[in-house]
Amino acid sequence: MPGYYESSIDCLLDHAVERPDSIAVADTAGANLTYHDLLAVGSHIARILSEQYRVEQSSKIAIGLENTIASVAVLYGVWLAGAIAVVIDPLSFEEDLRMQFEESRPILIVGDEQGLERLCSVGKTMNIMCVDAWRLLEEARKESAVWEGYSRPRAWMDAIIYFYAGIAGRTLETIHSHSSIAASAAITAEHFQLGPNDIIYVTPPLSHALGLQISLLAAHWAGSKPVLLRRRGKLDPAWLARSLVEEKPTMVTGAPMLYSSLLEVGYRGHTGLRVVVSAGAPLPVDVQRKWKITTGVELLQLYGMTEAAPLTATSIDDNPEGSIGKPLPGVEVKLVDPEDPDKLVGDGPGELLVRGPMVMKGYGDPNETTRAFHRGWLRTGDILERRGNHFYFRGVRKRMLKYKGYPIFPRDLELLLEKHPAVEKAVVYGEDAGEAGQVPVAKVRLKPGVKVSEKELLEWVNKRVAPYKKLRRVIIE
Repeated sequence: MPGYYESSIDCLLDHAVERPDSIAVADTAGANLTYHDLLAVGSHIARILSEQYRVEQSSKIAIGLENTIASVAVLYGVWLAGAIAVVIDPLSFEEDLRMQFEESRPILIVGDEQGLERLCSVGKTMNIMCVDAWRLLEEARKESAVWEGYSRPRAWMDAIIYFYAGIAGRTLETIHSHSSIAASAAITAEHFQLGPNDIIYVTPPLSHALGLQISLLAAHWAGSKPVLLRRRGKLDPAWLARSLVEEKPTMVTGAPMLYSSLLEVGYRGHTGLRVVVSAGAPLPVDVQRKWKITTGVELLQLYGMTEAAPLTATSIDDNPEGSIGKPLPGVEVKLVDPEDPDKLVGDGPGELLVRGPMVMKGYGDPNETTRAFHRGWLRTGDILERRGNHFYFRGVRKRMLKYKGYPIFPRDLELLLEKHPAVEKAVVYGEDAGEAGQVPVAKVRLKPGVKVSEKELLEWVNKRVAPYKKLRRVIIE
């Protein structure tokens, strides 16, 4: 493994010298960049941002991160410009985008393929400049040498802002430093023993910590080759199975439903596959068992959250069914009474509190940051049980649903419903959706003397949110 890096930029600079012609990022459409190319285009994107868009140290730039080499180049360009990347889910719709832009106040928006039109249209109404990620990449490619005017971020500087504040239970800025992002990548790479000969197949979106930190940046830490699943529309599991056989990755990361879908279309593994990681939602034991029988490879679990990832994981030679693993190196844990975090509960069940180098700096809202920490420990809001050295997921105390690995915050949907002129009060809860997790359903109380149909309320919400957040039913009480 390489030495200590303060940031992913340090890691990139090292690889650009030591293995300049190795592939730093590829996608399933055949595009790729070497480590030298990624540094070169990233540095010139930084130059363009500085010269043309007046980006300065600690400026915020919103990026609709997608699984393309253009998004990756822009991300590194933002960091090389000394700026902060505000990670936007490209599936977000108008209401989500407006809320995120109002909270983060970026000076520039960079859109990629699927999200470009939506991001730019909302940005225009808010007088925020918008640019195409591919246009930036193509302009930067005109120069082959590295631009020497780039910034080298320090460990304590803000690196990334996400908007999946799972512990707070609503859409909120979640701020990570360069050191917490670097720690996340390092711990993942070391746990799964990644190296320059590994190929990491990245199925999760880069707009999520699982795709960005646990997959892409962990691959970069180890000098591995990440291959991004470049999605256009609904994923075809049969196509994915063929792609895995063709790409021959040594490691695959994804949500639980990915693996059950692959098994359903007859995938039986491929040559060289060594590490398979499920995260983002609890993994059904029957899927884990069937995967091992069918492919001959262990299906491992990794546990973490936007605020801190990874925290625990199983390993190839230590993978009890249903376990989310042991605490990873550098992660301190304890189980406490959810109602009294000063009271330890031994092996639980209890709420998990954690400390470690991968923990976020905090939320954009200082009051929410105060609530999320207790005497320096992050309150995860998750209820776990410990058997021996292994942890098992037992539920949540926070208000968050998971659908196909995506987090859904009921409070966001309630606030949106309550903006409708006919709605006095809304309560959103989850209904079981099998392996997919839970889907949101709303109960609504109308204002006196006002009439509106359940269908109208359903449509009013669903045209404003990302597809995975859509309400499945509205019940007027």
